[in-house]
Amino acid sequence: MTTCPYCNSAQSLLLGHVYCSRQNTPMQELDTGTLFIKTRKLEETADHESRLSIRLMLNGQQYYRLGAHDHLVTPNNYLLVNQGQHYRTAFSGDIEQEMILVAFRPGFAERLLHTLITSQDKLLDDPFFEPGQPVHFFEKTYDADPRICQLFSRLRRLIDEDLLTRKEADLDGIYTALLIRMLEIHRNLKGEINKLGSVKAATRVELFRRLSIAKDFMDAHLDRRIHLDEVAKVACLSPHHFKRSFKTLFGLPPHQYHIGKRLEFCRQQLGLGISPVFEIGRQAGFEDASSFIRLFRERYACTPAAYSKK
Repeated sequence: MTTCPYCNSAQSLLLGHVYCSRQNTPMQELDTGTLFIKTRKLEETADHESRLSIRLMLNGQQYYRLGAHDHLVTPNNYLLVNQGQHYRTAFSGDIEQEMILVAFRPGFAERLLHTLITSQDKLLDDPFFEPGQPVHFFEKTYDADPRICQLFSRLRRLIDEDLLTRKEADLDGIYTALLIRMLEIHRNLKGEINKLGSVKAATRVELFRRLSIAKDFMDAHLDRRIHLDEVAKVACLSPHHFKRSFKTLFGLPPHQYHIGKRLEFCRQQLGLGISPVFEIGRQAGFEDASSFIRLFRERYACTPAAYSKK
């Protein structure tokens, strides 16, 4: 296959490269690049293999299937994908949606991390360091970060600039700052992981990974009620262990967390004023109108209809 509908519908920043595993160029031969797509609908893609990448939606929302797990990217979060991960993606909406990602050249993260944690003397002694194992992030959605949003705003503005301006842009500086912030956020997850309280650090890390997968699964499926057994199976945990650990990490039982996310989705849709109140409730899986009204009023101190009128 010589063409890819996903990548051919995109604009790439000059001086950067977008890797497509469905084409013939090896990922090791391409530099870091930015991919930008602006369209109303992107049909679900064929299977792709990713470089280390960070992915955002500037508006709208985008569905990802990473390996066997579901994730939803919105303007309020971002998704990290590790090198070598397989994925499919799709999005659609009533207006044109904008997605943007940065894919890093293999070895970039490892060399940068080496310079950050190695003394000056050792850097002088070994100036031609070659990385071994790739840097591995938790593959999950992360809450929007001001610094990361700022850097992506700069990239988005460059896309609209002329060719000469793009050539003069310090893209490497932007990519380096972006990756440094990603590494900082990854390091700061230690406090969250330690909430889980296991004696062994490796157990805490693995439990955090599984709970994050389950949380992203619930976030990606706001259109229905999800039973405890189903989401516990996604996390590969027993229902009781999952429920107890989820509340420890995220502060709410899974059921309450998911209802809150579905109600927040409804609140956002009501604010747009596009769909009827009860249609919005049905979109979030609230089949009983009176139950939807009661839950919404308990959370937001007014009925859905009153909120819509405001």
